[in-house]
Amino acid sequence: MSAELKQLLHQSLGERVKFEQPMSAHTTWGVGGPAWCICQVASAEEAGFVIRAVCQAGLPWMPLGRGSNLLVRDTGYPGVMLRLAGQLASLRREGDSLWAGGGAHLPSAVKFAARLGLAGLEWAAGIPGTVGGAVATNAGALGSDMAAITSQITLLLSEGEVATLPGDQVPARYRRRELPAQSLVLAVLLTLAQESPEAVSLRVDEVLARRRATQPAGMSSAGSVFKNPPGDFAGRLIEQAGCKGLMVGDAQVSEKHANFIVNRGRATAREVLGLMDEVRRRVHEACGVELEPEVEVVGRV
Repeated sequence: MSAELKQLLHQSLGERVKFEQPMSAHTTWGVGGPAWCICQVASAEEAGFVIRAVCQAGLPWMPLGRGSNLLVRDTGYPGVMLRLAGQLASLRREGDSLWAGGGAHLPSAVKFAARLGLAGLEWAAGIPGTVGGAVATNAGALGSDMAAITSQITLLLSEGEVATLPGDQVPARYRRRELPAQSLVLAVLLTLAQESPEAVSLRVDEVLARRRATQPAGMSSAGSVFKNPPGDFAGRLIEQAGCKGLMVGDAQVSEKHANFIVNRGRATAREVLGLMDEVRRRVHEACGVELEPEVEVVGRV
């Protein structure tokens, strides 16, 4: 069946289909074995076609985005990674709101809003990934999150229908949006506020400066590895447990921010997972807290 699916995808999407791509080249961590297929789709119709074909073939699929917040095992991913492009990755202004395709680069959306003088997204400056991924994980920082500014979400549902839902009808909690099962974020409408472009841009620059000062810029990572426990910070607990600088192979707990694990050059997914397990063990032993991963781990076990 996979051979038939391979031919079908090639016929439909041509060069926008790539097989056996090493995920180390498509993730911000720079680790991971090959995905069976990476598909780039430019419309809801194309996305629906690919998902139906993949499901009929009995293979899994998932949105790829920019490959941040994602750890693919060294054995690879046995299905289709879906990347939104074209109109599904575009940005446009709608009054005091920002329309963003699910595949739009989140840092680009921050800069676009700042140029227009649309305030409310500055906290996301420097967060890698796509708008769709940020909505699905309810990304947040500095006291705000995506749920607070998302007024509409357009989804491709598992039945192949496209539905636009009010943001307040899609429950959100810390680092998760309760989206319908097997749905795909096609686009969102972000409600922002009009200010001067200079004022918004200044706040963006301040957030970026803060990130550079406190996070391991220039090193391959996936952002925060663990969720903050209620009323505390994962980074503080990891540091308290003496894990700063801890290494497994070429994977290292950042000496700058303890909730980051960096790839020093040749780390493997197995080494990253091993380091995550060791950090969780030490934090539980030292602090009595069970850390929950924020990053998504996928691939053959």
